[in-house]
Amino acid sequence: MKKLITITLLGVAGATATENDYYKLSTLPFPKELKLEVSGMAALPGDRMAIAIRKGEIWIAEKLSTEKPVYKKFASGLHEPLGLAYHEGNLYTVQRTELTRLRDTDEDGQADEYLTHAKGWGVTGNYHEYAYGPAVDGAGNLWVALNCSIGKGYNSNNQWRGWSLRVKPDGSWEPMSGGFRSPSGIGTNLNGDVFATDQQGNWFPTCPLMHLKRGTFHGHADSLSFTGLPGATFKVDGELPKNLTVTQAAKLIPAYQLPAVWFPYRKMGMSTTDILADSTQGKFGPFAGQLFCGEFTMSFVSRVFLEKVEGEYQGACFRFRDGLDCAALRLQWGTDGSMYIGQSNRGWNSLGTKSYGLQRLQWTGKVPFEIKEMSAQKNGFHITLTQPVNIDTVINPKSFTMTSYTYPYQSKYGGEPMNVKTHAVKVAGRDKAQRSVQLTIDEMRPGYVYELHGPGVRNTKGQSLLHSAAYYTLNRVPK
Repeated sequence: MKKLITITLLGVAGATATENDYYKLSTLPFPKELKLEVSGMAALPGDRMAIAIRKGEIWIAEKLSTEKPVYKKFASGLHEPLGLAYHEGNLYTVQRTELTRLRDTDEDGQADEYLTHAKGWGVTGNYHEYAYGPAVDGAGNLWVALNCSIGKGYNSNNQWRGWSLRVKPDGSWEPMSGGFRSPSGIGTNLNGDVFATDQQGNWFPTCPLMHLKRGTFHGHADSLSFTGLPGATFKVDGELPKNLTVTQAAKLIPAYQLPAVWFPYRKMGMSTTDILADSTQGKFGPFAGQLFCGEFTMSFVSRVFLEKVEGEYQGACFRFRDGLDCAALRLQWGTDGSMYIGQSNRGWNSLGTKSYGLQRLQWTGKVPFEIKEMSAQKNGFHITLTQPVNIDTVINPKSFTMTSYTYPYQSKYGGEPMNVKTHAVKVAGRDKAQRSVQLTIDEMRPGYVYELHGPGVRNTKGQSLLHSAAYYTLNRVPK
């Protein structure tokens, strides 16, 4: 009997861990007549969630964490709302032409006031003129992100396309940054700083995560048509440079700010969407304070570690949870620290078996063996792990591999990695708790992505990393 128990335990320890062992994914039911093409989500007090859908309605899902949520229509007649926020007791959503505040003054469960909170940016009817948001920054301002009009150029009726707008509490607004293509995700970190994602395409070789602040140019040329308008926060003199890398372009265009993070194409998705900071204080696992991002085409959720170097954000991205039913368009927290993933492929292709819906991601309480943080150093990277590591596997020179590369800055659609270099990785140090490792490499190139793989790394139980790849965008080298 004793021998049999020993064999069973060894079998469990040697089993290959999966994402589902740590983060359980479930699909929420909803009425068949409700076409739940989620386009915005906002957590409400109690076990409730406000959900905007593509057809221009907002629904309130009650008893969200139970097996039978209850859905009630709150608002209708909206023009393609692509975001939702609950701020100071009111719901806000961005329609194509305005930022709208919705109120239920008689408390009957339905909005009876649709108040224009801000308006005045351009709309021509071009199919690509989406508006996203709002995101609430640390000062209580509401941020909106506008699509460009895809090659239409300047038009007096489509002003500020491809720009971010900051809306003050009184409804007045001002343009802040420009250069978007299609910024379908906008959100904040725990410090209240605003970020947006964008889509691979013209001027974007792959999907970026961008820090939004006054006077920055994010790279897409169509927004430059509006730099001559009153209120524009930057200008770009002359034509944009050609046949350069993004790193070279950033040196020649003073306003051009490289993304905080590049998501390498296919490896980290093909169409990045929403941004959600982990504010659960440990209810969702060991990644408190980090960002999670949705992925549309490949239907997964990724994770981002950010740090500031010389006052600017940069950091690493990691795969987190695959296998969703559909495109992950919106992310939001539940009261128990679960992540709710609003889905809709909106007519485009995405992996999965459905076209829309709502899923819940719950931490099982087990900590996965992951690269928790990847932090830049003067001559390499400091790697922090979620569990103690087997030292023998770390010091093995075959345990880590690293390459670096940058991207082209061009009007053509997308772009392949350029100036690829393989780096020799050395282990220079580790902490006593065996949870961090200092890696040194031969060259740190600003403006490059450093792709790290740790296939040989094991924890003290002999388990490999759940996700062994990390992608660090190095914009500045620490001094």
